[in-house]
Amino acid sequence: MNFQQIRAFHMVAKEGSVRRAGEILSLSQPTVSQHLKGLEDRYGLRLFEKRGRGIALTETGQQLYSVTERLMAQVEEVEDLLRQRTGSASGRLRVVSDSPAIAVRIVQRMLAAHPDIDVSLRKDSVEGIVAALTELRADVGIAVDPLIGTVLQIAPLRSERVFACLPRGSALAGATFPLEAIAGQVLIQREKTSRTRALVERALAAEGVAPARVIEVEGAEVVREAVALSLGLSFFAESECPPDPRLTYAPVAARRAKTVIVENLLYRRDRRHVLAISAFLEAAREERTRTEPGA
Repeated sequence: MNFQQIRAFHMVAKEGSVRRAGEILSLSQPTVSQHLKGLEDRYGLRLFEKRGRGIALTETGQQLYSVTERLMAQVEEVEDLLRQRTGSASGRLRVVSDSPAIAVRIVQRMLAAHPDIDVSLRKDSVEGIVAALTELRADVGIAVDPLIGTVLQIAPLRSERVFACLPRGSALAGATFPLEAIAGQVLIQREKTSRTRALVERALAAEGVAPARVIEVEGAEVVREAVALSLGLSFFAESECPPDPRLTYAPVAARRAKTVIVENLLYRRDRRHVLAISAFLEAAREERTRTEPGA
């Protein structure tokens, strides 16, 4: 039995695509196709059949896939054991995040232990992050409230409170900011892709309150400047509230709505054994431990 052929069959059966299987296995499409043909020719079987523009498993292929699922689970256990003995990782890692600040800290921690990893980091929306991971255009992601498909693994990374941002001396300033106090006020909102804006909009809907007017401004710095000039109030995650003598911040209080942002780590389950991805996940665990209360 040729293990490379079995592995290629399993990944194509799982992904339903020779191209995506090749990307996961770091093989060219012709090489994957050769493995499949070699396996079928060796045993005189048809494992796949064309269906429309794609391929589907034959009855024999379905039976074989049920066996390779168990086999590959055992292979993963072997890889786990061997990787525990591995030293520094190398390779390429593509990170996509809706919070570049925390992503940079994790990358810094990872590179301290694995300096040979080549890293690219970009910002995207939650939807863009999930799509990039699913379609293998990224290796790991960090996102708030992602809609997870069966192929992705999610792990909570950190949480932070939402704060109201008010002009210094505002009559609404206090130890907390009741969300219902937004009624009758001018709300300065971030761009539509903002994670904080999405949470605030859901919170306002849950509380059944609305501002008198909304002004949309792009960029956190510009929003804070608009608040400082008393054009209205806004909301930020706690990490986005730098000291400014013209501003005051107060944690948001709500009766029913969620007012905490939870950042999640995302990655494909079938790629967690890639050395560079494993190194990032380990650095993320260390970063989470460092930032947890009492750590």
